[in-house]
Amino acid sequence: MSWIDRVSHTERHEHPMLNTRDETNKNALAVMENAGALFDVRYPPATWGADDDGHPMVESGVNEGLPLYKWVVRSDTNEPLGLHSGTFAESGSYRYVGEMAEKMFPNSTLSCTLFGKGERMALTQNIGNVIDLGGGDQIQPSLMWISSFNGQWSTSVYDLIGRLFCANQLIGQVPLLSVKHTKHHDITFAERTDVLSQAIEHAETIGRMAKMLKSQSFVDDQFTRLVRTIVPQPKYLKDADGNITMRTHATAEKRMIASRDAMRTAWYRECTEFGKVTAIETVDAERVETFDGNKWLAYNAVQGAEQHRINSQFMTTAKAREKSLVRAVDGRTPYAQRALNVLTGQ
Repeated sequence: MSWIDRVSHTERHEHPMLNTRDETNKNALAVMENAGALFDVRYPPATWGADDDGHPMVESGVNEGLPLYKWVVRSDTNEPLGLHSGTFAESGSYRYVGEMAEKMFPNSTLSCTLFGKGERMALTQNIGNVIDLGGGDQIQPSLMWISSFNGQWSTSVYDLIGRLFCANQLIGQVPLLSVKHTKHHDITFAERTDVLSQAIEHAETIGRMAKMLKSQSFVDDQFTRLVRTIVPQPKYLKDADGNITMRTHATAEKRMIASRDAMRTAWYRECTEFGKVTAIETVDAERVETFDGNKWLAYNAVQGAEQHRINSQFMTTAKAREKSLVRAVDGRTPYAQRALNVLTGQ
């Protein structure tokens, strides 16, 4: 584990699309201030240790002008947010991210999430009009700006499709814009137009795909086969002689069952909201409902289960939820991609 990994104070937080929502003021800097994200930082030289209060120790003497390592420290609380090499480019605040966001898309900020004690930050903006898929199912074209002081996120902006029913996020795998941490970025009209056009084009593509998938019926048995296809049975183990046995690795099988169950639960929720019950049976004294849904609901069941449950390793800790968001930003959602390929016949 690197020093960067160790500097993480993440506390319990809700979904980043839902934090610090401000319905009265959508200015990026105002929302960031409300979230406590406009603090200043300093970069003192570092040594391998801390004082009695747990604060980073500062070098003195020969390396003071050009240290081998330096901390990123909150000026207001003296909390360390990251540890970097002495040549790491410095930025004094997340403010410049808010300034860029506000300059590009004024008064459109939805929320700001500050992770832990400030080592990472995510800012979301709504752009364009809501795309209505019918029956109360809507998606919202959005942007998500991310940045960090612990070095785990570069300062970037991603296109984001927010599904208003359950806050599922379809995050673009490639940032639309990436800037250096210290650079005062002068947003040009061409850059703003390019980001907006790419984000809206992606949203419209998702909207067309969603309507196409929604028009195609998908029932319980089909969803069961889909889940078994994208979350297959683990491979059988070999014995000491190299022969295939009928045993699988216990951890892998447990993960398979948990992933399938999470998708099934999400399918139940999707069909309860937008599908219909086609049969009700009692099996082993338990009520069992059979649903008739569509391919769009099936995709969202897989995508939502992976985003909210599987990528967080089925834990509800803040660190697990943060890991889930990081994996989504990095495009590491293989189940959702496999499901989409199957559902669209690719």
